[in-house]
Amino acid sequence: MLLMGSWPRSLLIRFSRAVAALAGAPDHDPREGTVTVSGSGTVYGNVVGFNLGQVIFGRDPSEDERRRIVWYLEGLIRKLQVLPLRGLDEQLGQGACLELPRIYVTLATTTRLAAECGTKAQLSAFFEQGDPDRPLKQDYHPDHALPDRARYRVDGAATIDGQAEAPVVLQRSLTALEATYQAKWLVLVGDPGEGKSTFLRHLAWAVAMHGLDDPKAPPLPPRATQTPRLPIIMPLRTLAGRLARGGIGDATVYAALRDELQACCTQQIDDPLSDALSQGAALLLFDGLDEVPTTATTEVADRRTTLDAVRTIVQRYPTCSAILTCRTRAFDTALQTALGWPVEALAPFTGGQIRHFTRAWYEELVTKGQLDQAQAERLCSILLRAIGDPQRPRLREMAKTPLLLTLMALVLYNKGELPRDRPQLYERILELLLGQWDHVREGQSLGQAIGMPTWDSSYIRPLLDRLSYQAHGAASSQDGRGRLARGDLYAALIGFFQQTGVASPGDAAVRCLDYIDQRSGLLLPDGADTFTFAHLTLQEHCAGRQIALNAEDPVALVMQHRHDDRWREPIFLGVGLAPPLVLDRLFNDLIEREEAGKSKSVARWYRDLILAAELGADRDWSYLRTRPQIRATRWQAALKQGLGELLADRAQPLPVTERVRAGFLLGTIGDPRYPVTLAQWQTELARRNKHFGQPAGYWCYVRGRSYQIGGWETNEQAAEVTLPAFWLARYPITVEQYARFVEVGYAPDAERWWTPNGWQWKQRNKRTEPWLWDDPRFNNTNQSVIGVTWHEASAYCAWLSEQLQPSGYIVRLPTEAEWEAAAAYDAQDQRRTYPWGETDPTPELAIYDASKLERPAPVGCCPAGAVPCGALDMVGNVWEWTCSHWESYPARSGQVEADFQQSKGYRSEEFVVSLRGGYWNSDSTDVRCGARDRGHPVVGLDWGFRVILSPRSHIDSDF
Repeated sequence: MLLMGSWPRSLLIRFSRAVAALAGAPDHDPREGTVTVSGSGTVYGNVVGFNLGQVIFGRDPSEDERRRIVWYLEGLIRKLQVLPLRGLDEQLGQGACLELPRIYVTLATTTRLAAECGTKAQLSAFFEQGDPDRPLKQDYHPDHALPDRARYRVDGAATIDGQAEAPVVLQRSLTALEATYQAKWLVLVGDPGEGKSTFLRHLAWAVAMHGLDDPKAPPLPPRATQTPRLPIIMPLRTLAGRLARGGIGDATVYAALRDELQACCTQQIDDPLSDALSQGAALLLFDGLDEVPTTATTEVADRRTTLDAVRTIVQRYPTCSAILTCRTRAFDTALQTALGWPVEALAPFTGGQIRHFTRAWYEELVTKGQLDQAQAERLCSILLRAIGDPQRPRLREMAKTPLLLTLMALVLYNKGELPRDRPQLYERILELLLGQWDHVREGQSLGQAIGMPTWDSSYIRPLLDRLSYQAHGAASSQDGRGRLARGDLYAALIGFFQQTGVASPGDAAVRCLDYIDQRSGLLLPDGADTFTFAHLTLQEHCAGRQIALNAEDPVALVMQHRHDDRWREPIFLGVGLAPPLVLDRLFNDLIEREEAGKSKSVARWYRDLILAAELGADRDWSYLRTRPQIRATRWQAALKQGLGELLADRAQPLPVTERVRAGFLLGTIGDPRYPVTLAQWQTELARRNKHFGQPAGYWCYVRGRSYQIGGWETNEQAAEVTLPAFWLARYPITVEQYARFVEVGYAPDAERWWTPNGWQWKQRNKRTEPWLWDDPRFNNTNQSVIGVTWHEASAYCAWLSEQLQPSGYIVRLPTEAEWEAAAAYDAQDQRRTYPWGETDPTPELAIYDASKLERPAPVGCCPAGAVPCGALDMVGNVWEWTCSHWESYPARSGQVEADFQQSKGYRSEEFVVSLRGGYWNSDSTDVRCGARDRGHPVVGLDWGFRVILSPRSHIDSDF
């Protein structure tokens, strides 16, 4: 050791290199990076891992401490660098291993961030030919660019004082990597196969590379590079097993973390782990909460207990960063509340991500010598063309899931063709895996090894399906796969061979196990005496096969397992292979209100309806209607009625997340709660009555009288405003309702429906549809339409009024006074703070920021929050346009404004149109009956509207 405290830092680094060279080391270690030297100037040999050691120990690490850190990081990198394809493809999984960093594609979350805002001239560089009226350039288009570069145009989100034109606003997605460094503790959720575990693997690899000061380390956010971390991946299934065996407590969690470190480094690792936790230098990556069962067994703790253990260890070491992954459905409201961490959801792959992954995949195959360049380009082109083919929409949907896209690339590489849907894709993968056993190796195929030379692997597929089913029920491995003990597998093979007439079944079973031991395939050795399935997804698929194809009563098995979200994926995959009669009977048993001669609980029946609707959507209702043995039309009609009951139930036995899911599903089969066609509108017009709080259908009656408007806050003006009776739409106008207007309302001959200022604005801006009209977050049929300007909302009302021609009435936007009277006053003419009374808001009563939806819900998901007259969503979900001037409130808030002027500038003082009700991202103060906002007549982002049926004069008419 040399003390050189007064030496310049650059000289210290040169000296350390010279010492290494004298010791026979190369002059430059490519992982060397930079070193931070303490005030004492102490240098210990090689500088790799030195910076991280300082963070972990809070001082300069000793040489032994530094080496242990380096050994661990190097072991972790070796473990994580290879793409885990073992079992999926023998050569790619074991021989020519594909490297994850070269194939990995940036993942996005569903959160959007404001990226740029300016005039068309200022942002012209983002668009083709410099023209913002044209599409985005490929460098920025989501169908071509990665999420950190891709942009989404959302005009009207903001204004700039003095602008002579509407501003152009560009958003981008928050990447998963950015999300992990924005919050110290984070939950990352996603659907099966969306890349949660792969993201953690790549993140841990990248952080480990930075810990070694490797110049090849990928870029991380500035916060990450400023403070090196010690990454530790902790499979939560493994932790749950430790908790069951070792007891609940921090010591058990610590021991589990220590074992994960030692799995990558045989050296003593306690000191670095303890110090890393105490100094806040550990990055704890807890993977796969959904793989922990909801109910404890003797072998594994339950999900809530495991989550509590995670929360406790993080609270004990609060300066450490932590990420937890879970499937979206499994991380329910109760778990969210118990943990209390922010949640980000992974977004499906965009076209840009699909393109980048596909090209990287085939380029890696070229690098590994598996394809030549021409072959790779041909296969890449075939896959991208197939995914983009409008005649094969299910392929595009599958490609949005990273795991399915990987399997598609693998199947195309091996089979030269692509299947139509997910279950068939897994069937092709199974054929690949089982085909590994059919190849003749060392003079024998699997059939020959068993003593049945005419057999191929398909003969033992029923046994493998049964073992998959049993393994999934046990799920004893660290990632949710089930371990099969050699003895149990041996016994199962003997029984199967006896049943099928194989000679000397015991000897055949021994030979079969030896054959499996030496070859890749569906089953892989997992230690000296156990096997596991190659991938959890394939275990789930085979378990689904057992349910659908091999069980005596497939429907009974589905009904048995439908309560447990761990069986959701096997159920869906199995249903994709089930005979039509089985699927028809399953729809019947789910939709029926009774089970085994007894009435289902209301919550159970509602959940069964949701499951039935999800299965129908997954299988594609349009396809099911072509199967004569499936009564698809009957089941859709029953689901419309049942899901409608679910959404109307004010007792609300299901949490809001499940009601929202039910609402979206109802939209896919045709939501009957609101009128769309002219005949439906006319029917609802005829059904209206004058019974306050008892609407017969869509129109809710509001009594004519004098109402106090305003005066909600101390010193706020109030006024008595006399209003005629009117009818208020039960819901905001939906995407499906507005779509009828889009078909005709922007045409050259549509001027009669627009105000003069509105028509001038539409023509000048070449408007053909609302903003965000094609954004999949906002264009589900029964979501409230958003992105409409005041001019568009007003034009819709004029168009609808012309269609209906209600005698003595018109369809229009409500005035502020009308909106407030409808929202706040009950049958006794008492004014309420909230539509439901004085109780503080909760997500059960309104859709606002506490609902954590990040988009509008389908209309009418909070029936307990209905206003006294019967209307829903009056607060929360979307801000609603009125036809009142902001400055007219409260005294002239009953006055209808026919049009709004717009100058050549978009100035803040022109935000004069009143908006009411709050929206999905408002805080609780905006979901009060008295909350107000104002907007510019030609700007709209999260703004929607509802309509009223109003007398043409102030004299109430008969109807």
